[in-house]
Amino acid sequence: MDEETIVLPSARAIRHAQLHTDRDTLFLPNYLTMHEFISKLAFVPEFSSLDEDTRTLLLLEAADFKNFEKLQIERNFFTFVKNSSYIFKFFEELAAEMTDVATLLDADMYGEYEEHISILTELYKRYEAICCERKLLDPIFLPKLYTFNKAFAKSHKYVRIDVAGYLTNFELKLLEEATEYCEIILEFTSSAFNTKMQEKLQDLGFLIEGAYRYELSLNEKKILSKEPYKSAGKVSCEAFSEELLEVAFVKQKIYEFIEKGYKAEKIAVVLPNESAAVMLKLFDTKSNLNFAMGESYKESEIYKTIMATLEFLDDKTAQNSARFERVGDGLYTLLSDKYHKPLAEVEFLTLMQELRAHFTQKRELEIFDEELFCFEKVLGFMQEMKLRSVLSLFMQRLGSRSFDDVRGGKVTVMGVLETRSIPFDAVILIDFDENNVPKRSNKDMFLNTALRERAALPTMKDRENLQKHYYSMLFANAKEVAIAYVASEQNRESRFLKELSIKKEERHSELDYAKILFEKQKAVPFKEPEIIIPYTFADVKLSASRLKTYLECKRRYYYHYILHLDAHEVPQDIPAEYAIGQDVHRALDLLYSKQKSFHDYKELESQLHKQLDYVCGESELERYLIAIQKKQLKAFCHNEIERFNDGWEVAYQEEPLTRSFKGMELVGRIDRIDRRDGVLEVLDYKTGSYKLYTAKTYEDATDFQMEFYYLLAEQLGDVKRCGFYNLKEGIIEEESFLFEKLERLESHIDELLSLREVNFEKCEDTKNCNYCPYAVMCGRG
Repeated sequence: MDEETIVLPSARAIRHAQLHTDRDTLFLPNYLTMHEFISKLAFVPEFSSLDEDTRTLLLLEAADFKNFEKLQIERNFFTFVKNSSYIFKFFEELAAEMTDVATLLDADMYGEYEEHISILTELYKRYEAICCERKLLDPIFLPKLYTFNKAFAKSHKYVRIDVAGYLTNFELKLLEEATEYCEIILEFTSSAFNTKMQEKLQDLGFLIEGAYRYELSLNEKKILSKEPYKSAGKVSCEAFSEELLEVAFVKQKIYEFIEKGYKAEKIAVVLPNESAAVMLKLFDTKSNLNFAMGESYKESEIYKTIMATLEFLDDKTAQNSARFERVGDGLYTLLSDKYHKPLAEVEFLTLMQELRAHFTQKRELEIFDEELFCFEKVLGFMQEMKLRSVLSLFMQRLGSRSFDDVRGGKVTVMGVLETRSIPFDAVILIDFDENNVPKRSNKDMFLNTALRERAALPTMKDRENLQKHYYSMLFANAKEVAIAYVASEQNRESRFLKELSIKKEERHSELDYAKILFEKQKAVPFKEPEIIIPYTFADVKLSASRLKTYLECKRRYYYHYILHLDAHEVPQDIPAEYAIGQDVHRALDLLYSKQKSFHDYKELESQLHKQLDYVCGESELERYLIAIQKKQLKAFCHNEIERFNDGWEVAYQEEPLTRSFKGMELVGRIDRIDRRDGVLEVLDYKTGSYKLYTAKTYEDATDFQMEFYYLLAEQLGDVKRCGFYNLKEGIIEEESFLFEKLERLESHIDELLSLREVNFEKCEDTKNCNYCPYAVMCGRG
């Protein structure tokens, strides 16, 4: 039986080693992760382990003293839970380096952090007293209280440890104690970036130089072997303008690497920013990838359904309402009457079981039940909190969980920490920018770099260098590396690229990459090459907009007026320009339905503002846009007073009319018709842009709105002129070529009535396709 124990940084590294072992014996060595090995070397008799929830609650209890508020961390449970992780990380770091929090005062030579250190020292002592009194072991106290596990050390005759990263002072102390009972060999690779670890080994008596792989006997303090490691293989780097193109980059590089003969199992996609996995998964239609980080619980049906309901309860925006409509009101009925009540007035566990009953997915419910079981113990501390806040905390816990990826792809997607001690032939990295490489740490919250150096604690630079070391080892073990990042005003390449002398290349155009993701299909559903059908306009009620659609694009006419396919509008909280225009139209209609004319500017402006407020929606943005309209309508109001003083008055507004003309029934709704001395003036309100035809362009006109209004209004009296009322400028612009366009309209109507069959062909002028809702169906989108 093999008496060797191999200690590797992660379970993934162990699985890789077991799958790729080339030993002749059937007996594999005993494998342990570094965390497992270290944790079993030390124990505290009669103490029980702490779970995370109890840990937070006890720290909250310990924080009940006056000066704690000076840390700017509130003691209410909701806020404290979010911020306690910073305190624990700080204490964990001190414990790992065997540094007493009180000794930091000696390192604070200038007293910059004296108050904070004193508060943290008090917090630490109070928390320690609570844990010791209740015989509960927090790992931060292990270096003080531990008993060395001789039996465990003796059970491992020969231990080989892969030091892929950094060993803390406490870990080194335990390993040195273990040398009394077993032989320990450290495998260590030095680089320009792990000098902190090199210094620790030198303090133990090892002479470490750069760029070598070492075998070190910790028992004899002797170098057993030393060999230079090869430099990084072929490394290429490309920059993109959009994150989405990095997905295409990954797909292309996988294809190229497979073509070169690399096995899929020996290709890795490394994500400095692991949130990019969501986009990769969306485009992995062939399931070629497996994701080491798993699938976020946030993608589950139960999480999305609950969150859609909670977001709707919080804020009934258009987007939240649309999501809520998709999931239904089952959970809303359960939660709505209790949502803003204190937890003390709600049977929380009963409520959660009723909520749970709406779902059936076993895998999702298992995680839900696990989190609810753990959450139960903290409910007593939240009785004064609203149910809304309690549910928010619970959903944060669920959102931090994940499922194992079971799709079985051969190419692994992982974070950089997962790559430790795993060699790959080909590596693809994306998001290799200054924001992600190296990652910033939040452990420096309480101390600055100078104080950390004096206290012999790892600095931000040490941690960044350790990350760089991981990348350099990943590159050194690979035959080929492909890197990508997004270059923009807000984003630039990682400075680590310059340190490794890696230069950007431009091997392919961005359009080439885009085609990988969005190459058009040869056949698109609902895309007819030619549509020629029997059709007559004899019974059609023709409006100006209907005629305009037909003249601009017969295919669009077919989709809209024959198939009745309406464009889908995504609900928006931000009102579109046309929606604000509709509000102004409604306000003016209401204004003049009550009073046909005004002779006092202040009265007109006041009444118009009143109607604008009435038609305005509830959103802050819409109120803001209406306020802008009020300012812009000042010129309109002045012009109105001039018109009314000149004898005009509003005779009709929003008037729906029909008329038979040349054998065709015309229909339309006119914004406004004014009357003076027995003659009429047709006005169409415009808050946005509109087109005026000239002598050179009217013959090609497709918009006959004013001509329709003229013909319809003729039934009411003598029409003097037709014009567009520019509400922004407060001016009326007359339709100059009214009668010339009437002749063109007659010609179009004669042509329409003569049709018995229509070729609903696509338009020749593709500018009409830019904002057409049917462009994709036509193959022009």
